[in-house]
Amino acid sequence: MNVASWIIGPQMVGVILLLLGCIFHYYPPKHINKWYGYKMPSALKNQKTWDEANRYSAIYMVKIGIFLVIAGLLVTFILNEVSIPARLKEGLTALFLIASGPITGVYIIVSTENHLEKIFHKEQK
Repeated sequence: MNVASWIIGPQMVGVILLLLGCIFHYYPPKHINKWYGYKMPSALKNQKTWDEANRYSAIYMVKIGIFLVIAGLLVTFILNEVSIPARLKEGLTALFLIASGPITGVYIIVSTENHLEKIFHKEQK
């Protein structure tokens, strides 16, 4: 059993998102700034949108992080049990690893933007 195969994969991205989500949840950015926080234009409108965007995206990062850890470990288990060439296993692991970052990043942004639109669009009416 190759230990690296259990570490490298979507589960690695999941652990990173889980850690970042916990940091953002327990140490949220207090004020709008250029360095730390969810910095999409909709979040930068005012302090209320900033606070809500950072709160919601942190929770979402944790949820997606947990999902990726479980999915990554499941994929690793399946790839280790299936009889395929080692190069193909490495290629599939790399593909899943590379795809999991941008896909989940876009998903977090889209979900947070939809949430902000729903919350603050109601307030404007």
